Amino acid sequence: PEAAGAAAAQQGGYEIPARLRTLHNLVIQYAGQGRYEVAVPLCRQALEDLERSSGHCHPDVATMLNILALVYRDQNKYKEATDLLHDALQIREQTLGPEHPAVAATLNNLAVLYGKRGRYREAEPLCQRALDIREKVLGADHPDVAKQLNNLALLCQNQGKFQDVERHYARALSIYQALGGPNDPNVAKTKNNLASAYLKQNKYQQAEELYKEILSQEALPAPLGAPHVGTAGDAQQQVLRRSSSFSKLRESIRRGSEKLVSRLRGESMAGAAGMKRAVSLNMLNVEGPRAARPQFSTRKLSEALRTMSASTQDLSPR
Repeated sequence: PEAAGAAAAQQGGYEIPARLRTLHNLVIQYAGQGRYEVAVPLCRQALEDLERSSGHCHPDVATMLNILALVYRDQNKYKEATDLLHDALQIREQTLGPEHPAVAATLNNLAVLYGKRGRYREAEPLCQRALDIREKVLGADHPDVAKQLNNLALLCQNQGKFQDVERHYARALSIYQALGGPNDPNVAKTKNNLASAYLKQNKYQQAEELYKEILSQEALPAPLGAPHVGTAGDAQQQVLRRSSSFSKLRESIRRGSEKLVSRLRGESMAGAAGMKRAVSLNMLNVEGPRAARPQFSTRKLSEALRTMSASTQDLSPR
């Protein structure tokens, strides 16, 4: 439910208008608790009030449509969400112009929605247009551009366009590394995404090298754009958020390493699902009938894994 609530807040970097901010936060709270029976009527009532006071073709109405659409999306009500997002897109284009960040946000949300429904060909041009807008408005090296590149790469990957996938991830990596340095969490996440794409192409050695790079980082700083830590209470909350995010990344890397081992051994993922991470990484040197496959050294990878495990223990609250 918390993830659903966070999705309801997704506005793609577009700032929520002041008069809708309190309502927006309430919707997030209720959606995060899974209380859609409260969140949806709240959105609908606000939408009616806005239309009555400002007319249907108003940017704030579009914002409310966008919020309601994302709440519907979290409930898997894709048709309702799609209709609302198309309406919001039309309003924003008419009132704000076709190259406004709010238009890019709606295009991105539509692309994500189509992607969830497996409609990747329809999603890709929407995502590409959102990228074009953000590059023009924010600059080619902005973090939001890198986020959009990640989304576009994933859509291309689901269509088997691996040359485009590698190009988009490489550019996103370049942006994150230039802005936050090699230890930025977004660098690790993008490398993990790229490693997954390599696995799908049977590029095992490239995938392993990326996993080594990720696991060699002893600690990850706060991501780009994170608020400055002030009080001790703020610091503890920051540690908790960082620990949770890092744990999810570690789990994703673990699954990726198991896929790598499974494919090197020629087994299905069903057989690899229960493998422990240490076992998975130590079995990268395959022997026997498969010895003709490339031989990868795992000692450094295992050491890096132990280092990361130790560093994350320090992130837990005391």
